[in-house]
Amino acid sequence: MNQIPTATDSANPQRRELSLGLAAALLGLPLAARSAPPSPPAPLSLALIELMPWASTTADGVQSGILVDTADALSVLSGVELQLRLLPYPRGALLLQHRQVDLMVALQADQLDRVAIRLAPLSLEDIIVVGRPGTVLRAMADLKGKVVGRLRNAEYAAEFAASTDIIKYDTNSYRQSVQMLQVGRLDAVIFIRSALLFTLKSMQLTMAAVGQPLLIGRTPLTLYATAACAASRAGEALRDAGKTVYKRQTVKALAELLNIESSEPPAALSWRG
Repeated sequence: MNQIPTATDSANPQRRELSLGLAAALLGLPLAARSAPPSPPAPLSLALIELMPWASTTADGVQSGILVDTADALSVLSGVELQLRLLPYPRGALLLQHRQVDLMVALQADQLDRVAIRLAPLSLEDIIVVGRPGTVLRAMADLKGKVVGRLRNAEYAAEFAASTDIIKYDTNSYRQSVQMLQVGRLDAVIFIRSALLFTLKSMQLTMAAVGQPLLIGRTPLTLYATAACAASRAGEALRDAGKTVYKRQTVKALAELLNIESSEPPAALSWRG
């Protein structure tokens, strides 16, 4: 929520303008040329994963989702206009690699670290694995030889990505993963916890539809940038905005707003005014 400026806040810009005006006069510069505010940074393109709860476009052309609202917060906090591109994860990663988008939000991953700069972590996400109903997974070792569904090309967690004992099966959506688990084509599925909660809710299922979750790690949801973007004034402003989003736990608050019935929005969403 925007704060009302105090008398001290109002006085400082006026004092600075008088000081700079005197300097301009001494240098023989016109005041208007000196005092004009810097032009806003050029808009930047931001790739988001086109999959709910993260981002989607309705039939009416309205973009919505946790990352769409997170992008709104980043834009408001940084003063940088963000032009959203909702894409499948592999497509977004490819465009970032070839500098056809300036930014991308995704779970921290080796494949992205090789082609882009980590600008800022936005949240720390629980990575969980669930089996069929009644299944209890106690450790990663329990997944040895099991067929585990994952969103196509996603790494999720370093230990999971590096394991050669797990049979990883690529799926195209969270819903497909749950459906394949239900009919026995998968032994387990790996998820971001908030995405699992949303998917079950959207399918009108409860946690009883899957086995007890096994927490295998926590991975940062990260704002990535091209090298040129990271080195720019806009990149620096977005880095600072990302720190604020992380500190306020904005992403977590948005997920809770989506997954849990609540009559009042969390304080972390105060950038909306």
